[in-house]
Amino acid sequence: MNLGKRFFGVFTNPKEIFTFLSEKPLWVDALIVVLVATIIYGFLIAPFSAKDNYEMMQQGTKLRQQLGEQRFNTMLEKAKKQAEAPTTAFKIQQGLLVGIFGMIAIFLQTMILLVFSKFFSTQGSYKQLISSMFHANFINGILGNAVRLALINAKHSVFKISTGLAIFFPRLEPASNAYTILNSIDFFQLWMFGVLGYALSAIFKLDLKKSLIISYLFWGLKTLVNIGIGIWRMSRLQ
Repeated sequence: MNLGKRFFGVFTNPKEIFTFLSEKPLWVDALIVVLVATIIYGFLIAPFSAKDNYEMMQQGTKLRQQLGEQRFNTMLEKAKKQAEAPTTAFKIQQGLLVGIFGMIAIFLQTMILLVFSKFFSTQGSYKQLISSMFHANFINGILGNAVRLALINAKHSVFKISTGLAIFFPRLEPASNAYTILNSIDFFQLWMFGVLGYALSAIFKLDLKKSLIISYLFWGLKTLVNIGIGIWRMSRLQ
């Protein structure tokens, strides 16, 4: 089965695709596609991210106190230059950082999910699961980021857009804990971990219901960690 069929099949017929991948765990071409798409996404959002970062730093009373006036002002001036005139080198650097950290996150999540799944089954291998994880990321890493990019271009901000529950609460302050929590419950992530249930079922020889429970339990734990990190980061900047 070629990459094109696998790509569209993740959206239209995930059961067939993940059954195939459990028997023939192809993953290098899927990794390349997700990596390139993520780097491009990071490159394109870099100017908006720099602008958001500068605006947040301007309001960063705690950060000013932690760093000291001189060091804070130096960082603020650098952030201002990046926001007002982001260079191509800066955008490439940001794209590479987003891509590399995104890939590291996928590999780590796969390892943790494998250990988690082994509590329910003795079947399955890391290679099978990493193959499925990269293919499942066609949903979040390509379609999800494409939608996010459109929203970012419309609002000229990375910080103020959401593809999660936060879109139903437009009056919430983006720096608030409530916004961070709601924004972490992302629709593309929910979709991705839903189709990943088919992968877990095929890989670990479990019924679909149990596989979905495992997949969403893992998503819930991951989301709690992301919420904790997000709240901590905001607390440092405010």
